[in-house]
Amino acid sequence: MLEIRRSGNMADVIASVRDVPARIVPYAASTALTRTAQHAAKIELPAEMRSVFGNPVAYTLNSLRIEPATKDTLSARVMVKTSAAGVAPENFLLPQVEGGGRKHKRAEAAMRYAGVLGAGQFSMPGMGLSLDANGNVKGAEVRTILAALKNIRGGVGAQGQKAGRGRKLANDLFVGKPNGGNRPDGIWRREGKRIRALFVFTNDAPTYGKRLDFTGVVQRVALQRFQPEFQKAMAAMVARGGRA
Repeated sequence: MLEIRRSGNMADVIASVRDVPARIVPYAASTALTRTAQHAAKIELPAEMRSVFGNPVAYTLNSLRIEPATKDTLSARVMVKTSAAGVAPENFLLPQVEGGGRKHKRAEAAMRYAGVLGAGQFSMPGMGLSLDANGNVKGAEVRTILAALKNIRGGVGAQGQKAGRGRKLANDLFVGKPNGGNRPDGIWRREGKRIRALFVFTNDAPTYGKRLDFTGVVQRVALQRFQPEFQKAMAAMVARGGRA
């Protein structure tokens, strides 16, 4: 979350107003602050996401919201949505903004329920998975794998027992640590005489460096757009006879 408020050069712009009714200034300022926040959330931050993420999905591009300014608060907020029908956007965007480890995904929760992923483990896509144009695991593949996990022999049942290592799944899937070599735990698929990893399990949370300059983009937009938006709002209100 970042707050755009009446401060610095914005306060100077507001204080410089002359020859207009003082009562309309807060209304014009709140309108300008809100429009500035909207431009950051709808235009500039999505453009920055396309630049740093490569080819983000629409769900990511539409993950922002604003809290409008009022004449009393004279501050507008640009925020990441905290809840949604799918994974909460803050769960995957926050590590990209601040760096650090990501939270568990819903697919990982399903794997834990099936008894094949440990409580503290994470899953990473393996070389045997096809990724879509956005670099994500295809939803159809995830659903197929999870459906197979439900049929695991010795998986979670009425007593909640956990599946042992090396259980065979439907569709030639295999869960566990393959024999030979130093290959990790994961979900593997048999392809003739070889096996390929669909998901690799790790005890270390996947970490991200800071990639999305959320604060920098919003501050730049505020510096560039507040003054013209304020002047536009003032002109419109004066034209209406000072009505907000």
